[in-house]
Amino acid sequence: MSRLALTLLALLGAPAWGAPIDQARSCLDRFDLPCAQEQLSLLEGRSPGQLDTVRVGAWVAFHEGRYDDAVALLERLEAEGVPVEEQEPYTPYRPTAGAAVGLRSASGDGVLVRTAPGVDVILADQAIDTLEAARATYDGLFGGGPDHPVVLDIYPTASRFTAASGLPPESVQTTNVIALSKWTRLLVTSPRALSRGYGWKDTVAHEYIHLVVAVQSQNRAPVWLQEGLAKHLEGWWRDDVGSGLAAHHESLLAEAVAKDAFVPFEKFARSMAYLDSSEEAALAFAQVSTMVQFLLEQAGPEVLPPLMERVRGGEEAFAAVADLAGYTDWDSFHAAWKAWVRGLPLVERKLATLPVVLDGDGDEFAADPLLSGRPDLARFTRLGDLLRDREFYEAALIEYDKATDPDGPPSPLLIARKATCLHALGRKAAAQRAVDEGVRLYPEFSLLQVTRGRLLEEAGRTEEAVVAYAAAQDVNPYDPEVQDALVRGYRALGRDGPAARHLRYARILATGGALDPDAPTAP
Repeated sequence: MSRLALTLLALLGAPAWGAPIDQARSCLDRFDLPCAQEQLSLLEGRSPGQLDTVRVGAWVAFHEGRYDDAVALLERLEAEGVPVEEQEPYTPYRPTAGAAVGLRSASGDGVLVRTAPGVDVILADQAIDTLEAARATYDGLFGGGPDHPVVLDIYPTASRFTAASGLPPESVQTTNVIALSKWTRLLVTSPRALSRGYGWKDTVAHEYIHLVVAVQSQNRAPVWLQEGLAKHLEGWWRDDVGSGLAAHHESLLAEAVAKDAFVPFEKFARSMAYLDSSEEAALAFAQVSTMVQFLLEQAGPEVLPPLMERVRGGEEAFAAVADLAGYTDWDSFHAAWKAWVRGLPLVERKLATLPVVLDGDGDEFAADPLLSGRPDLARFTRLGDLLRDREFYEAALIEYDKATDPDGPPSPLLIARKATCLHALGRKAAAQRAVDEGVRLYPEFSLLQVTRGRLLEEAGRTEEAVVAYAAAQDVNPYDPEVQDALVRGYRALGRDGPAARHLRYARILATGGALDPDAPTAP
């Protein structure tokens, strides 16, 4: 039935549809914000100022991203003795309003991005570009997306993100949750909040996929399917249609296949945020992502709209996935998936999750998967750094070798340090091989990308150097060296537009965010 017909029925007071307040709640539960807005309009026309109208107004304002308006309406309800927050503890009205104080808005085509003032303004146009590309890509893949502007809030600190998320802090800390798709909005932590940054653009795309799936399935897709789709497809907005798995995910999956020790579906029925550790969450992501990859290899991307339609219609997701992939039941699909995974060229080397160090907590080794937990090895690394700074490169390499644990995960920081020393000693091919392997294993460790960019730039491989520096910038855009290198590289390639953009970023960083050449000036 069309939305116009629904509206006419509501205006005629058709009892089958229930009260507008119940309809509004149902709309929001289905991630249909325009439907809830229509119900609010009905209430405002019939009973302006009544408590039901105020309550729905608070709901809609919160989902639209108008937090101060939502809190003001909440206070009106409380003044009338209606304890909304006690009845809706999952809706953090006031914490979200507090976390969003001072955020600066920028708009694109169907998107609204809000960032903190200062150096985080360099995220705004990149976020708009990412979200616009994500809307074009995923709306097409799934047969449609949200019929309203998409709000993306980028919180400058992890503590502000946690306050706005409504999740228990311990869940955020245990599984390293730094982004959410919730309340028809996207909530993301700034890469500035993590000591090494992170792949925040793919994370924005990942969360947008969640929103599309919720809209297209009327929020009936189970967590495993949502996460599998979001993880596998998160790079498609930038034309990376690979597996979506980092080397670390592959190593965990290889171990699980060898031991037949997978994370049970029931453990993440509610959310990945409630798993026992970041390692368990990473394995769960690898499982469901490869299940989606297997489905798409069997049936093609065109299977996504009918999958959403069947789940939206109430069909159990396990059965729909199995049938669309060409199997009689889920057990058959699952067995075939396991056999297929065993044939994948997975990284079997022991790796570890890059530690998530939030809000400036920890020293320079805290983000390294080996050195963060081994102060004994960190001491050798510090001595190696002193020797490297004094240009005693051979001696530095000896100390870095002492800091390496053959039974532990490889250290991305040590790989970068060793590559720098090898290059200084004239062993340029060995340095390049080392850093290339490091990037393959730890693509989100920005120092490796920067080191790779330096080596390539010195070798005169400008285009490849720009790719490396751009990858570093996508993880940690706050490094002045990277912004300056991108200005040089893009100018050398004759790409004046990107060069001008990164020159602007470099100037903003140089002034600590005090100078934004594109900011509106006072009259």
